[in-house]
Amino acid sequence: MVNNISILLATYNASHYLKIQLDSLSTQTYKNFKIFVRDDLSTDNTLEILNSYNLEIISSTQNVGIQRNFNILLDYALQRSDDKYFMFCDQDDAWQADKIEKTLIKMKELESRFGEIPLLVHTDLVVVNDELQTVDKSFFHYEQINPTLNELNRLLMQNTITGCTVMINKKLAELAMPIPVKAIMHDRWLGLAASCFGKIGTVTEATILYRQHGYNSVGTKGFKLKYFISNLLRKNIVSRNIVQAKAFLEIYRKSLDDETIEMLEEFSNLESKSFWKKRKILLKYKLLKQGFLRNLGLVLKI
Repeated sequence: MVNNISILLATYNASHYLKIQLDSLSTQTYKNFKIFVRDDLSTDNTLEILNSYNLEIISSTQNVGIQRNFNILLDYALQRSDDKYFMFCDQDDAWQADKIEKTLIKMKELESRFGEIPLLVHTDLVVVNDELQTVDKSFFHYEQINPTLNELNRLLMQNTITGCTVMINKKLAELAMPIPVKAIMHDRWLGLAASCFGKIGTVTEATILYRQHGYNSVGTKGFKLKYFISNLLRKNIVSRNIVQAKAFLEIYRKSLDDETIEMLEEFSNLESKSFWKKRKILLKYKLLKQGFLRNLGLVLKI
């Protein structure tokens, strides 16, 4: 059976890196995909580069930011294609040649086990610098995260899914759309929906060169003591997570079981609770991050 895939590429002033990314898509071992692109009103020659490749460019009249850009792309692909799977593509990375193939194999494995339910697959990444030189062979190692800790309570507190590695099936796309403005990012919202209503699969091999440079909209800092201390000094380290949880509860309440509703309600009202009540709620529902230092920071600052 042919498995058509939509690749969703969001661009903005991407001329410095874009050609390398597009060339990496053209060398994929799995060929049955189409590329949808929406440019967020670039002021460089991004559109000129895009027009030199075989892809479908969505017209745009305003700058909307990366999250809404992907939201528009996913909605467009859902409405205008019969594709069963959707992948998200950043402008400044480079996909390894077997990225689509490996991800699709994992997706088919999940389908054979669980059937036609909302599914998400993500992979590890090679962290590289501006010149594609390796910083760490594994993003999971670099960030000191265990991607199998992907239950709803864990993802509410700490995302472990990197959008540019993600493939979702149509069931999950339809369930998650439209992604609300209160979502922290599209990958975080998709992860919450998949963990709650479907399944998440992980490819432990890296399938992408994840470029880190001074212009990343979203990137990685590595889990270092300096980064931990800077996060510890932030006024409230879970406010955005709470806002996102409130939106999730509001949208999906009718589809949630009582226990999940209770957890989301307690978490949504966390900031109004007393010092000890906050910590009791976190422990009761295991609303925790990964690793001793992260949880120490959480307990000290919540």
